[in-house]
Amino acid sequence: MAPADLGSEGTLWTWTIQSFMPKTPYHTDETPETFTPYGVGYIELACGLKVESRLRENTPEQLTIGMPMKMEMITVRKDEEGTELLTFQFCAAEERH
Repeated sequence: MAPADLGSEGTLWTWTIQSFMPKTPYHTDETPETFTPYGVGYIELACGLKVESRLRENTPEQLTIGMPMKMEMITVRKDEEGTELLTFQFCAAEERH
């Protein structure tokens, strides 16, 4: 195995809206009362690899197959010591009008 830079941009290959809180082992600071629906999609990177990812956009009006996407880091929750735990998600690479 060898490290490979896959880049941080791609195109939205397909998507759906996660409208309910995922079951365990999903672990965030959210509760059923504070949960906000979010997009989930496959992003096709320039090398052809498809990556499943949470999406910042969370309504059908904001998402279109083939739209350019970019990766960003987000906080999932804080651990017992208060350290932020991070993950990635993708978002629209350009403002939509």
